[in-house]
Amino acid sequence: MSSTKYLGEREPNADKSISLFWTTVCALIIVAVVLWFVGRQLGWSVERYVGIGFGLLAVLLTAVSSTLVVDRWIMKARWVGTQGLHYAPDTMGSRNPVRFVPSVAARELKEALENVPYWRYRTRWLLVLGEKQFIEHFLPGLTTACYVVRGNTVVLYVNQKDGGPDHDWMAQIRRLRRRRPIDAVVAFTSDALGASDAFDADQLPQRLARTARSLRWAAPVYLVDVAKCHGTASDLDKGIGVTWSNGPMSTTMLSSSLVDVAEELADAGIARLAQDSRDRVLAELSQHIEGARERICAFLTRIVESDVWRNDFSGLFFAPFFPGIAASHNVAVRGVQMRYPVLWQTIATHSRKVQGRRVGFSWATLGAWATLAVAAIWLLGTMISGTVNHSSIQEASSTLSAASSTHNPTQALFALDALAKQLDTLEVHRMEGAPLRARFGLNRDAALYDAIWPAYRSAASLALIEPIRTKLEERLQQLASLSDAEIASGGNTQVQAAYDTLKTYLMLAHPEHVDAAFLIRQLLETRAPMRPQNASVTPGAWEDVRQHAIAFYASHLKRDAPPAIKPDAALIASARQTIIGVRGLQNSTDAIYQQIIDETKPKYPPVTLATLLGDHPSRGLFNTTATVPGVFTRAAWDERIPKAIDEASEQRTVTGDWVLSDAKIDNTAPSTLKAELRQRYFDDYARAWAQFLNGIRWQNASSLSGTVDQLTLLGDPQRSPLVALMNAIVYQAGAGAATQSLSDNLIAKAQHWAGKDERDPSKQTQPQLAPLATAFAPILRLTGTDLATPAPANGKTSAQTAALGELSLPRYLERVTAMRLKTQQMMQSPDPDAMSRIAAQAVLQGKTSDIADSRDYASRLAASLGEQWSGFGKLFEAPLEQTWQVVVQPASSSLNEIWRTSVLADWNRIFDGRYPFADSDNDASIPDMANFMRMNNGVIAQFVATQLAGIIERQGNQWVAAQSADHGGLTVDPAFLAALNKLGRASAVLFPSGDARMRFELRGVPTPGITDLKLTASGQQLHYFNQMEQWVPFEWPGQALDNNAQIQWETEAGGLRSSMYAQGRFALIRLFERAKVTQQDNARYVLSWTPEQGMSPPLSVQVRAEAGAGPLDVLALRHFTLPSRVFVTRTMAEKSAGPTPPPLPPGALAAAQKVGVPLPEVK
Repeated sequence: MSSTKYLGEREPNADKSISLFWTTVCALIIVAVVLWFVGRQLGWSVERYVGIGFGLLAVLLTAVSSTLVVDRWIMKARWVGTQGLHYAPDTMGSRNPVRFVPSVAARELKEALENVPYWRYRTRWLLVLGEKQFIEHFLPGLTTACYVVRGNTVVLYVNQKDGGPDHDWMAQIRRLRRRRPIDAVVAFTSDALGASDAFDADQLPQRLARTARSLRWAAPVYLVDVAKCHGTASDLDKGIGVTWSNGPMSTTMLSSSLVDVAEELADAGIARLAQDSRDRVLAELSQHIEGARERICAFLTRIVESDVWRNDFSGLFFAPFFPGIAASHNVAVRGVQMRYPVLWQTIATHSRKVQGRRVGFSWATLGAWATLAVAAIWLLGTMISGTVNHSSIQEASSTLSAASSTHNPTQALFALDALAKQLDTLEVHRMEGAPLRARFGLNRDAALYDAIWPAYRSAASLALIEPIRTKLEERLQQLASLSDAEIASGGNTQVQAAYDTLKTYLMLAHPEHVDAAFLIRQLLETRAPMRPQNASVTPGAWEDVRQHAIAFYASHLKRDAPPAIKPDAALIASARQTIIGVRGLQNSTDAIYQQIIDETKPKYPPVTLATLLGDHPSRGLFNTTATVPGVFTRAAWDERIPKAIDEASEQRTVTGDWVLSDAKIDNTAPSTLKAELRQRYFDDYARAWAQFLNGIRWQNASSLSGTVDQLTLLGDPQRSPLVALMNAIVYQAGAGAATQSLSDNLIAKAQHWAGKDERDPSKQTQPQLAPLATAFAPILRLTGTDLATPAPANGKTSAQTAALGELSLPRYLERVTAMRLKTQQMMQSPDPDAMSRIAAQAVLQGKTSDIADSRDYASRLAASLGEQWSGFGKLFEAPLEQTWQVVVQPASSSLNEIWRTSVLADWNRIFDGRYPFADSDNDASIPDMANFMRMNNGVIAQFVATQLAGIIERQGNQWVAAQSADHGGLTVDPAFLAALNKLGRASAVLFPSGDARMRFELRGVPTPGITDLKLTASGQQLHYFNQMEQWVPFEWPGQALDNNAQIQWETEAGGLRSSMYAQGRFALIRLFERAKVTQQDNARYVLSWTPEQGMSPPLSVQVRAEAGAGPLDVLALRHFTLPSRVFVTRTMAEKSAGPTPPPLPPGALAAAQKVGVPLPEVK
């Protein structure tokens, strides 16, 4: 409650002095924390801490004291302004009642306030809303002038235009006070509020919202409820109502406050009535408040909770309205009238305690929040940066201490690696910038890097470089102790290793020559520093740290001027002389040659197969991914290489080598050096082309029609890519060939006609071979090209035509055409498979055919190219070999079909479900078996003889696949061969003379507990009763009509027993199948039966046969089935992988790497 008698007010709970105290404490804590981090970072002393701390404390206390003084002055000014509301003169708006001009009114208002110092901040601006009759009652003339100034209070009114406030007048008000256009909004309502809850409950929030949007400022709202009163009209000495300044008041508290106000008004009203019976204003207001209290609370609640606008109400006032008193329209009177000034004084005073808020976008608000956010982020970033940088400095300090104080090699190397990692991190920060968390003005990476690097160099010299220097000097001393012959005996590898060791040693002594990649590789190979025997780390961890340390040191060595080691001049001189003595002239020639190749290579791009063929693409026939280096082409030779060789020969010097700075100048004669360079070039030239041509692969077609298309294109002399390739090879092989000028040609012809050459043979000029004639000779012979005869001067051709031999490219094309016609004939025949089978059988049986002749010709042509061009020779064989494959493929399928229909089907029909081929009581017919299995004229033997002649042959008693080059496309199923051999062995025993007749002998074996044994089979009997053993002859199948087999025996403890019995033609075989067979030697076997009762000992019988195992061989046919195919067939797609490339000649890999020639990939 307010201290006034009739004004109830709820003050905020917070105390300004307490808030200022806690603000000061928080500021002191933040300053102390910042000072602590900054001081630790900069290394401040205690005295400096104290001095800076007291200085900042004094500044802070001064600021607080000044704030208190200013606050007291402002409060005093507010009090003075409030008191002035009673006596300050009125200033009304424009005296022109006809027309209101917002800009003119704004100018007049500004002029009226100019006599008030700081009027924008010291005056209180109140905007009045409500019905005009109420406004004219309390402020006569305001609705016309739209503003009135009374002391330090400015009361404004905004007329309604087009259903909304006058935006022009609103804009003028906003321009006069941009930061805070108004301080409060006073809304008048009538006393009809007590009769209806819905009065202005929806309209008032909308008017407040429109006003706030126009001004872009939402000021606190004060509601003035106008109550109709009777009696004498008198001014009030106090404001009547309730105010609050710390948020909205709850309905309960507001109702309680209104009850208190009503009671106080009732008491005061009674006192006034006692003095003057007509002074009933306070009593009527008390009665009005008491009756309308609940409805007023509900009304305010609805407005506050409105969805239209968030309304910040700060007070509720009550004012009397006397309908009988009319507003004066006299302009002269209007200037002095302001009814109930205490109401406006109370609202103006209280509006200083509450604040409005901005509406919509505001640059000032955005700037304030942005500034606050930046300050908070900067403060947080400063604290984090201080922590991060302090941690980095502490870590570097501890690592430096460990590296400088330790004498343990393991700890020293690990400390060196830690320093290297920190330096690497700092370098990254210097190049890319430190991370954000380490900035904010506290980063010291540059200073930290400068402080760590000298310590790192010193630690690296002891832990890393000293062991490496010792290892390198040991190698150089060992090199100096060897003779030239001992070093040269190790080959170029050992010489190069010695050179690399010296180069590494000199790089450490002269950092300006450092090649980081080379130095790292060489230092790692020294294996230094070695892991101590008592080291606590694993070998893997030691090696990993050693590699990291060497890589970092070598990559940073070039940046440092001081050398890493102090070299031994005598040791360097000795090593140089040793290496120079071994390398000698070869080094000079290699260097010159490599320089020529390196200078020429960028000018000539690699040559592809498509480039060579030009208008005759090889797509669909052959291809390769390899290329020929452009430096090894005829264009490079004709345009660049000879001139470069001549220049190098004339200079006869090698580019200076700083490693071998004392090397002697090569005094090789120019002609000798030129010949060596030319020979070296042409050797590499031929090798590059050999690797390229050997990498060309034929592209297999997957069908007969595709093969025909390939052969058609390949055999056409006008369109064949092979012809174009051979012409390109001939042209390229002519590099370096001598050309004969027109004058030389005329002189030679004149001498020939004159006969001088015949009289003086010594003067006859011998033809000069082209440098590449020998290397390309096998290929040139195929085209009939002779490089020995000089070419004419016009240069139209590089080679002369020679007589074609039996093996030539034209004849090869004829063979290709013949093969194409043959395959085309097969493809167009009514039964291509049958014709393919006939052709394949003719080849396999050794008969004359175009296919066999063409394949043989291609093989001889490929063989004539020799080992150097063996891969290129495969290109001639591949088309014809592929043709053979597409012929053989349907042939093998056709033979498989014939086998299934003519043999396999009858076999299955006759023997399915019959013993011994199946578990059945039905026996197979022995004559049918003989019909199929006889070796000479059986069905299977006839099929092999007629259909598989040349494919399968008999070697002794075994069928084997014939070994022939023509069988490359046929793969006999191993199961088929195994089945043939199994049937052959059984047939040799069953049908030795064509009929089924097998003779063998049985003999009893003494067995303890067995007194009598009888074995009966088809009327033949073995009776053994423990007498002397003797062989009893048997024959199978027997001649008796009852084909039965039985075993009977007697034991010492029992009588005659018989539990083993079989019936049928294979009864004896069934009986033998139940026995356990044990082989004694090559002819004898022991058969043992265990009776089913298991009570008697096993029954044993010996068997021997005239051939093999006798009847036991028949058991091999148990569950026997014929295979369903003769050949294993594969699709062309499976065969398209082709054979692997031929092996490279010896030394090709090293030579190719030296000249930069790519090698074909080997899958």
